[in-house]
Amino acid sequence: MKKILPLLALGLLAGCTTILETGDRIERGLTPPDAVNYATTKPEGGFSTQLNDNRIGNKIELLAARKSKTDGGYSRVQFDLRNGAYLSQTINVSFEWLAADGSVTESQPNWIVTPLEPGALTTITATALKAQSAECRLRLISR
Repeated sequence: MKKILPLLALGLLAGCTTILETGDRIERGLTPPDAVNYATTKPEGGFSTQLNDNRIGNKIELLAARKSKTDGGYSRVQFDLRNGAYLSQTINVSFEWLAADGSVTESQPNWIVTPLEPGALTTITATALKAQSAECRLRLISR
């Protein structure tokens, strides 16, 4: 009996280790390092967000989104971001422009590296290249 008890305890510990490893893999699977987060302007004003990587949501605040028209009639947006962390952060941003029906009219294939200083407000501006582009979707990836 004395020999079985240590073996049983060893078996229980080995089982716990396996469960922790599985849980660790699941957690990393839910927040991949390349998960894209979105902030999309709305026709009635304001914006909606979709966070797919919670690490960025704990550090960066999206304070405002403003839309306007250029003299040529093209849409322009400005997104105000604030780094709520105590350290400098770097994010990658890109834009997609949407028509009034929600279809993508323009897409920026490259990412812009954007440094954010602690507590600082950073304004990111984009201008549409097509007249039918009505709304903008800001795409964010944590670096």
